[in-house]
Amino acid sequence: MEVQDGQTEYTGAIDTGITAAQARELYEADQKVRKRRRSPWFTVFVIAMIVLVASLGALGVIAFSYLQGQQKYDAIAQTSDFNPTQLENGLSATVDWDALLAANPDTAAWLYIPNTVVNYPVVQGQDNDHYLYYDFDGNQGWLAEYGAIFLDYRNKRDFSDPVSFIYGHHMNDGSMFASIAQMADQARFDECRTQYVLSPGGNYRLRSFALVHCGADEPIVETTFASRKDMVAYIQDKMDRSMVAVGDAPPAESIRKVFALATCDNYSAGRYILFCYVEDTTASGLSGNIGLGTNEEGQTVGFDNGLAPE
Repeated sequence: MEVQDGQTEYTGAIDTGITAAQARELYEADQKVRKRRRSPWFTVFVIAMIVLVASLGALGVIAFSYLQGQQKYDAIAQTSDFNPTQLENGLSATVDWDALLAANPDTAAWLYIPNTVVNYPVVQGQDNDHYLYYDFDGNQGWLAEYGAIFLDYRNKRDFSDPVSFIYGHHMNDGSMFASIAQMADQARFDECRTQYVLSPGGNYRLRSFALVHCGADEPIVETTFASRKDMVAYIQDKMDRSMVAVGDAPPAESIRKVFALATCDNYSAGRYILFCYVEDTTASGLSGNIGLGTNEEGQTVGFDNGLAPE
């Protein structure tokens, strides 16, 4: 210690009365107290950050899988050589069936709905499960499962059944059959009244006559009937249950062939099913409406499917 100008200047260490080891113990104890004080909120913050990062990562991966799925179907559309503008002059649109069948022998048709994104191949599997998970190319989605648009396995691939059911996923990005669910809005339904089914055996122009919402377990799928009367009753029931108004639908007795386009309701355990009749077709040389036509002998023929008229 030195004294300068009446002041005491300490040049050595201050004696605190504790050893270095004791000081270290006090410091560590103080740090533990500080950690305990901040621990609950700090833990919440860390967990929240982990959840946020994980959620953003998952959303990114899902968005990428949606994009990848749609890009695949865009490429298939290019392969099909189908151009919707061909339908402006009637039903003479062409599809490269050889290319599609080479890519997937399960190919049954091509479905196009103007004013929507629906422009997809239709396949038919051995059951109604396979194409829920596998796309047209045979790939299974690892997050967003696009699957494929598919014809009910119980239907005939030439569409000669009274009712042909076609299914597709309700994708959250608006693709596949999400448009069917959107038609619960009357204005949207009115914008999308016309649909086209193109097949190796001929093309069909459809017009919707009902949109039905039903439970997932409701036995609504019927592809054949014991009599014409039963089919008419089935069609009338769908007209009566329609969620939207259809002022120009023909009488149920006039409809000979029905296409039903079905998808899930993502907000309940249900389904949306769009019922359509054949307005015109080139199938089997037929030309006419409501599933009827005239053959070369001038006789009225059509989609009676063995059902005798009442």
